[in-house]
Amino acid sequence: MENIKYKGIIVLMIIIFTNCSHDHDVTTEINEHGGTSITQYTDSTEIFMEYPALLVGQDAKFLIHLSDMKDFKAVNQGILNVEFTNSSGTKLSLTENKPTRAGIYTPVVKFKESGNYIMSIMLSGSQVSDKIVVNNVIVYSSENEIPHDEELSSSSISFLKEQQWKIDFANEPVTKRKMQKSVVATGEIKPKPGLFSKVVSPIEGIVLSKNNGNLKSVGSFVKAGEILLHLSPTANASTNIQKIKNDFLLAKSEYERAANLFEKKAISRKRFDKAKFNFESNHASYNSLLGQINITEKGYSVISPISGYIENINFNLGDQTISGKELFTIINPNRLLLKANVPSSNFEIANNSHDASFKVEGSDYEYVISLLNGRKQSVSASLNKENRTIPVYFEFNNPQNKIKVGMYAEVFVKTGDVIEGITVPESAIINEDGLHTAYVQIEGESFEKRILETGIIDGGYVQVFDGLKVGERVVTIGAYQVRLAALSPESAIGQGHVH
Repeated sequence: MENIKYKGIIVLMIIIFTNCSHDHDVTTEINEHGGTSITQYTDSTEIFMEYPALLVGQDAKFLIHLSDMKDFKAVNQGILNVEFTNSSGTKLSLTENKPTRAGIYTPVVKFKESGNYIMSIMLSGSQVSDKIVVNNVIVYSSENEIPHDEELSSSSISFLKEQQWKIDFANEPVTKRKMQKSVVATGEIKPKPGLFSKVVSPIEGIVLSKNNGNLKSVGSFVKAGEILLHLSPTANASTNIQKIKNDFLLAKSEYERAANLFEKKAISRKRFDKAKFNFESNHASYNSLLGQINITEKGYSVISPISGYIENINFNLGDQTISGKELFTIINPNRLLLKANVPSSNFEIANNSHDASFKVEGSDYEYVISLLNGRKQSVSASLNKENRTIPVYFEFNNPQNKIKVGMYAEVFVKTGDVIEGITVPESAIINEDGLHTAYVQIEGESFEKRILETGIIDGGYVQVFDGLKVGERVVTIGAYQVRLAALSPESAIGQGHVH
C-alpha cells in the first residue's frame, strides 16, 4: 500500500522527533515543497517512511519507521542497508548500523541523477531480518517539476508510531471469507460416557499403608486394568467373594446339565430357561467382580476400568471401606461432549444442524466441532421446562486436553447456510452510541473512523455489509486508544514527536 501526500507550497517543514519525555530532537532542513509518505507491509515488517521532495544535489533525510509484525512493536536493533536503483542502472547505497532511536532510522541521501528509483531496504538483525522494496521514488531535477499539494482529509486521525509502540496494538487486512449463520445457546462441557468412571469398593476392606506405598495421586494417568489400590478384605468380604464364585460355578454346572437334558428332550423348556437365566445372572455378578478386583499376595487389588486421569480420591490410608463406597473418579478427557441448550423456538435449527462452534469460559478462542473431528451426537427427546431449552449434544476431540469437564460455554449452533462476505475480527468493532464502528489505518500514523453495517458473527469474525473494503487494514488491538486520540488530540494519550 502506498499513500502520497503533499503538504503545501512554500511550507516551513520542521520535523521534530521526540519520545514522550522529549529527550531527543532531530530537525530536518527547510523545504519549499511538501514530502511523501509510504506505508507498506511484508509478512515480517511494517514500514512507514516519510521523506521530503527529492531534488538532485540536495541532502534529503528519510524517516524510516519499522515495526515488527509479530507484535507491532518498534524494531529496536539491526543493520539497515538501503540501495536506490534508477532505470539507467545507476545505484546509490548507504548503511545505518542501528536506529536513531527505537523503531526509527534516519539515513540522509544526496542524488546525482533525476529519475524514478526503486528503493531496496535490507534489514538484518536478531529481532527482524527482511527485505522491503519501495517503487516509484521520484527524484526531480528542479523545483518546477514538483507537483502541487493535495488537501488532506479533515477526518484523518493522527496517532503516532511512538504511541502505537507503547500500547498493545495490531491491525489486520479486511478479507472475504465463508461464514455460517448460527443460533446462540448456552452450553456445558460433559464427560463422554465410556470415558468417565466412578470406581467403587467392590468389597469391605481396609486400606493398609504397608500395601499401598505406591498409591497414585490426583492428576496421575492410569491405564485400563492398572492396579489402583490394594484392599485387605474383612472376614465377611472373603466369605461374600467366595459365595459369588461358588454361586457362579454351581449355576454354570446346572446350566450345562440342563442344556444337555433339554437337547435330549428330557426336561421342559421352562426348566431349561430357568437354569439359563440363573447362570447368566450369576455370571454377570462374577464378571463384574473380576472386572473390579484382582487377587494378589497383598489381598484384593482394585483395578481401573478405563484409561484416564484420576480426578478425585475419596479415602485416606488406613480407612475401612464398605462395599459400594466411591474410591476414585477417573476421566479420559481426550474426547468430550458439548451439551448445548438451544431455545425451544429454534428447535428445527437444532434438529437439522450438523455443526457448532463454542467458546469456553476464560478464553476468547472459538472451537469448531467439525474441525475437532467432532459430530452432532443427539438431540434430546424432551424439553427443559424451566428454561424452555432443548439439549443438543456434540462429541469432539479435546486439543491438548485444554477444555475441562464442567466448563460453561457460549455455543453457536450452525444453521447450515454458508455465505461469503467481507469480514473483520470481532475485536476490531467498537460500539459507539449504539453504532458499530471500526478504525482503519490509512497509512502509518493516520487513521479513519468508519461506521459499519454488520451482519452475522462466525468464528470470531463479523460480516460487514458497508463501511469497509477488502484490503484495508483495520485496527484489531488498540482501537479504543485511537478513538481517544480522535476525541482529544491534545490529550496526554499520544503526545509524541510532531511531524
